[in-house]
Amino acid sequence: MPVPASVLVFGRDSQLVSTRRLILEKEGFQVCIASSLEDIQKLPTERTMDVMILCHTLSTEECNEALLLTHNRWPQIQTVALVTGSSSFGPNTADDIIEASEGPAKLIKAIRKYIN
Repeated sequence: MPVPASVLVFGRDSQLVSTRRLILEKEGFQVCIASSLEDIQKLPTERTMDVMILCHTLSTEECNEALLLTHNRWPQIQTVALVTGSSSFGPNTADDIIEASEGPAKLIKAIRKYIN
Protein backbone atom coordinates (compact mmCIF):
# COMPACT_ATOMS: atom_id res chain seq x y z
CA MET A 1 0.00 0.00 0.00
CA PRO A 2 1.51 3.37 -1.00
CA VAL A 3 2.34 5.93 1.66
CA PRO A 4 -0.03 8.93 1.52
CA ALA A 5 1.49 12.25 0.51
CA SER A 6 2.41 14.56 3.37
CA VAL A 7 1.03 18.08 3.35
CA LEU A 8 2.02 20.91 5.68
CA VAL A 9 -0.60 23.63 6.13
CA PHE A 10 0.90 26.87 7.46
CA GLY A 11 -1.40 29.74 8.46
CA ARG A 12 -2.39 32.12 11.26
CA ASP A 13 -6.15 31.47 11.37
CA SER A 14 -6.49 28.28 13.41
CA GLN A 15 -10.07 27.64 12.29
CA LEU A 16 -9.17 27.86 8.59
CA VAL A 17 -6.08 25.71 9.08
CA SER A 18 -8.09 23.08 10.96
CA THR A 19 -10.80 23.06 8.29
CA ARG A 20 -8.21 22.63 5.54
CA ARG A 21 -6.63 19.83 7.54
CA LEU A 22 -9.94 17.96 7.80
CA ILE A 23 -10.65 18.36 4.09
CA LEU A 24 -7.17 17.16 3.09
CA GLU A 25 -7.23 14.21 5.51
CA LYS A 26 -10.58 13.18 4.04
CA GLU A 27 -8.85 13.12 0.64
CA GLY A 28 -6.24 10.70 2.03
CA PHE A 29 -3.32 13.03 2.70
CA GLN A 30 -1.21 12.97 5.86
CA VAL A 31 -1.50 16.51 7.18
CA CYS A 32 0.59 18.52 9.62
CA ILE A 33 -0.38 22.03 10.63
CA ALA A 34 1.70 24.98 11.77
CA SER A 35 0.75 28.42 13.00
CA SER A 36 4.32 29.68 13.40
CA LEU A 37 7.80 29.14 12.05
CA GLU A 38 8.65 27.52 15.38
CA ASP A 39 5.92 24.94 14.76
CA ILE A 40 7.59 24.07 11.45
CA GLN A 41 11.00 23.78 13.12
CA LYS A 42 9.54 21.33 15.67
CA LEU A 43 8.43 18.88 12.96
CA PRO A 44 10.64 15.78 12.83
CA THR A 45 13.27 16.10 10.12
CA GLU A 46 13.02 12.42 9.24
CA ARG A 47 9.41 12.94 8.18
CA THR A 48 9.14 13.90 4.53
CA MET A 49 6.89 16.77 3.50
CA ASP A 50 5.71 16.72 -0.10
CA VAL A 51 3.66 19.93 -0.30
CA MET A 52 3.33 23.03 1.87
CA ILE A 53 0.22 25.18 1.76
CA LEU A 54 0.85 28.85 2.57
CA CYS A 55 -2.42 30.35 3.76
CA HIS A 56 -3.46 33.89 2.88
CA THR A 57 -3.27 34.87 6.57
CA LEU A 58 0.53 34.97 6.42
CA SER A 59 2.69 38.00 5.70
CA THR A 60 5.11 38.00 2.78
CA GLU A 61 7.98 37.82 5.28
CA GLU A 62 6.50 34.75 6.98
CA CYS A 63 6.04 33.07 3.61
CA ASN A 64 9.62 33.80 2.58
CA GLU A 65 10.99 32.51 5.88
CA ALA A 66 8.82 29.40 5.68
CA LEU A 67 10.03 28.75 2.13
CA LEU A 68 13.68 28.99 3.22
CA LEU A 69 13.12 26.80 6.25
CA THR A 70 11.15 24.08 4.49
CA HIS A 71 13.37 23.94 1.40
CA ASN A 72 16.41 23.49 3.65
CA ARG A 73 14.70 20.66 5.54
CA TRP A 74 12.88 19.03 2.60
CA PRO A 75 14.51 20.11 -0.68
CA GLN A 76 11.85 18.37 -2.79
CA ILE A 77 8.89 20.17 -1.13
CA GLN A 78 6.47 21.96 -3.43
CA THR A 79 4.50 24.99 -2.29
CA VAL A 80 1.01 26.23 -2.99
CA ALA A 81 0.05 29.75 -1.86
CA LEU A 82 -3.56 30.62 -1.17
CA VAL A 83 -4.18 34.30 -1.85
CA THR A 84 -6.98 36.83 -1.63
CA GLY A 85 -7.36 40.16 -3.37
CA SER A 86 -5.39 41.84 -0.59
CA SER A 87 -2.53 39.29 -0.50
CA SER A 88 0.91 40.54 -1.42
CA PHE A 89 2.48 37.30 -2.65
CA GLY A 90 4.68 37.67 -5.70
CA PRO A 91 4.72 35.20 -8.58
CA ASN A 92 8.01 33.65 -7.34
CA THR A 93 6.73 32.99 -3.83
CA ALA A 94 5.35 29.52 -4.49
CA ASP A 95 5.21 26.80 -7.11
CA ASP A 96 1.50 27.47 -7.51
CA ILE A 97 -0.74 30.36 -6.50
CA ILE A 98 -4.48 29.83 -6.01
CA GLU A 99 -7.23 32.26 -5.13
CA ALA A 100 -8.48 31.12 -1.70
CA SER A 101 -12.10 31.74 -2.69
CA GLU A 102 -11.90 29.11 -5.46
CA GLY A 103 -12.57 26.42 -2.86
CA PRO A 104 -11.07 23.12 -1.75
CA ALA A 105 -11.43 21.28 -5.09
CA LYS A 106 -8.93 23.64 -6.73
CA LEU A 107 -6.52 23.23 -3.79
CA ILE A 108 -6.75 19.44 -3.90
CA LYS A 109 -6.16 19.47 -7.66
CA ALA A 110 -3.04 21.62 -7.16
CA ILE A 111 -1.67 19.28 -4.48
CA ARG A 112 -2.27 16.21 -6.61
CA LYS A 113 -0.41 17.85 -9.49
CA TYR A 114 2.77 17.83 -7.38
CA ILE A 115 2.52 14.32 -5.96
CA ASN A 116 1.43 12.28 -8.97
